[in-house]
Amino acid sequence: MAALRQEHRYGLSCGQIHKGSPNRSLFHVKLTDTALRTLEAYQNIKVSLSQRPTICFTGSQGIPAPTPEFPDGVRVFSFYLSNESKDKPQSSFVCIQQCISGEGQDLLQGQGSIQDKITVCATDDSYQTTRELTSYADRIWG
Repeated sequence: MAALRQEHRYGLSCGQIHKGSPNRSLFHVKLTDTALRTLEAYQNIKVSLSQRPTICFTGSQGIPAPTPEFPDGVRVFSFYLSNESKDKPQSSFVCIQQCISGEGQDLLQGQGSIQDKITVCATDDSYQTTRELTSYADRIWG
């Protein structure tokens, strides 16, 4: 996962928002730890897989993602879509892309306003991990 470095300066550009792609939608995506690990595993092996993760908004609604254990199968993560501006009218999000300029300078480019949020639902192993951590904490702290 990309992260910004502390004590580092970045250029900021907001002038090119939505130029060239007016039909683009930007989403705030909230992942579970399991979904994040699955996508990170996919990033590590993506060249050897025939399928790519996709987000399906119809039918079984989920995010099928190939995994190292089952490269031809998929793991489906259910999700729900909500409208950020409707749910929290006092807040707003702007999508920022981290990139490098032609001169090699680190840049942050504004991509536009985020109106919708995709929240990935917890899976059975998310609940199992929580149970294990709770049990471990109970044993440690008595």
